[in-house]
Amino acid sequence: MNGFKRQVFDQMEIAEELLWLHAEVEKKKKMRELMNSLSIHESADQLSTQIKELQLRLKCVQRDFDERMNDVIASYRTDNPDY
Repeated sequence: MNGFKRQVFDQMEIAEELLWLHAEVEKKKKMRELMNSLSIHESADQLSTQIKELQLRLKCVQRDFDERMNDVIASYRTDNPDY
């Protein structure tokens, strides 16, 4: 696999992780809402902590994705100067 294809493949894997993280955050938020509505505040607080951790991880992965995407674009432009 050439370098450009490898970069694109790596980006696809990171994108899958981003999608998973987004889904996990949303799932935890719904669970937290349910816990709060049932007055199970300790569990809701634990979920809030988990949400913050997931959001931090999401931010880091998004930053990594963006940086690598810039590299992919630069690589493509190098390989395709007419673009």
